[in-house]
Amino acid sequence: MLFAINLKCLVPKKNMPPRDMMIQLALTAREILQLISNETGVPYRNIAIKVNDAMLEGKDLRQAIRAIAEEFKLDPDEYRLSATKIVAEAKRILREDYTQTLMMSAVMARMVEAKGKDRLPVPAFLSFLELLNEVEQPIKDTKCETSDDIDLATTRMIELLTTLVSLICKWSRDGIVGVADDCPVSLKEMARTIYRKIRLLQAGLWACISCGKIVNVKTTRALMCPECDQQLAHEHESDHFCEKCDETTFDRTGYGQTSPSK
Repeated sequence: MLFAINLKCLVPKKNMPPRDMMIQLALTAREILQLISNETGVPYRNIAIKVNDAMLEGKDLRQAIRAIAEEFKLDPDEYRLSATKIVAEAKRILREDYTQTLMMSAVMARMVEAKGKDRLPVPAFLSFLELLNEVEQPIKDTKCETSDDIDLATTRMIELLTTLVSLICKWSRDGIVGVADDCPVSLKEMARTIYRKIRLLQAGLWACISCGKIVNVKTTRALMCPECDQQLAHEHESDHFCEKCDETTFDRTGYGQTSPSK
């Protein structure tokens, strides 16, 4: 498994069984489905297919997971996802390291413009931008993360964000159609913003991630309007994310994968 929950940084309740601890720590859809797979002995892939089928029938993510738990005679209340806890974990990752956050932002911006299976879903990226706007800038450091460090943090963030937008937005076969009925009050504005920007994108428009100007999506570069892209290129032509790193950079080619740039 590419990403495992880090139990070392947690203080478990006294005499808490490992299973209960894992249920308490599960934040993403993958983690919840893996728990159900562990409990039932049914392969993870089969559980995931069942959830996808339930969502195609009109259930949201919470309802789909609840239906699967009931199907296997499990207590559905034990397999719940919390959007507010997901946001707290995502913000913790963004705050912990300046260089990591910068590099993660660059990787995810590249992935949202990618094609095929390696593409980051636009709603997940929009939620990432909203979270970036809400967290204070982390303290700059002199640490140089490895490609593996960035991969793990980015993969974790992707899982958190894709689960988050599945919870706070209302979905149909055509994508996002509004704010989820049970979206926490504190996250309704984020869900509304994501919905508005998705509607813009469907109309062929994009809000520049730098200045916010609405432009034709075909004229953007690196998700910015031409003016902001040109200005950024001039400002950072001699800058580096981590000056102490060696000259090798890494391009993410998929979730959890990197390859040296040529």
